Amino acid sequence: MKKSILTAVAVLSVIACTKQETLAPQQKDQLPIELSLSVQTKATDAAYENGDNVGIYVSYESALAASSNYIDNKKFTLSAGKWTSDTEIYWKDKETAADFYCYYPYGAIADATSYSFAVKSDQSALENYKASDFLWGKRGGALPGGGAVAISTSHILSNILIYLKPGEGFTDSEFAAAVKTVKLGNVKTNANVNLNVGSVTAKGDASVITPYWTGECYRAVVIPQSVAADANLIILTVDGVTYTLAREFTFAAKTQHKLTVTVNKSSSGLNISIESWLIDDTEYTGDAK
Repeated sequence: MKKSILTAVAVLSVIACTKQETLAPQQKDQLPIELSLSVQTKATDAAYENGDNVGIYVSYESALAASSNYIDNKKFTLSAGKWTSDTEIYWKDKETAADFYCYYPYGAIADATSYSFAVKSDQSALENYKASDFLWGKRGGALPGGGAVAISTSHILSNILIYLKPGEGFTDSEFAAAVKTVKLGNVKTNANVNLNVGSVTAKGDASVITPYWTGECYRAVVIPQSVAADANLIILTVDGVTYTLAREFTFAAKTQHKLTVTVNKSSSGLNISIESWLIDDTEYTGDAK
């Protein structure tokens, strides 16, 4: 799958302390930290938007700790194309390299190595779909005095696009006029995120996700996980009649899946088959009952 990369470069000029709550006046030998932040396509297929908040960690150790890092979860907000915070960040000195970690969306974090995050069960509203996206990036070994520290953030969750099209027994106009709903079944919506390495582990009970209708397809952000073969993956309702499709499937991290569902009329109602997956070009079929 091809991914377009939209660069939204903004300088984060901020005033911040590290772990101290009270700031001393800036000393002449203190070197402010400047960041430039780029992002792969977000849930809205756009760059960062005004009002977006990210969190920044800075560490001089070999790995990001659960807490008490040099800079812990400093919040930055994009406004008028510029990232700002209420305090300015300084390098520890003018020689020592540091590792920078960035994530979106910003949240209250007690443990950076096990952050509890959840996608929305109801993503039918655009704001809930956007709020379910999670981006992470790391810049290791950044040296002071080299200009703005560039951090590229990317998706660490999974994304699915579900397209419906009429099959045998449906005209285009008849299918377009039908009342349709789509849900993803048997998927976990909660996870632990390790901001040190950008990994995600699904947790909790399986639930149902209502995707966002874009006008062309149904889209949902999903925690990376596998769905068992005997579990209902797709729950489709056409004009009040519900059909389910059970299929084994893996929602891969950092991957967007494209699913086309062909709906065919049959003597017993509807027959639904999966045509193909964009990522592996394999033909899949299945009957909804």
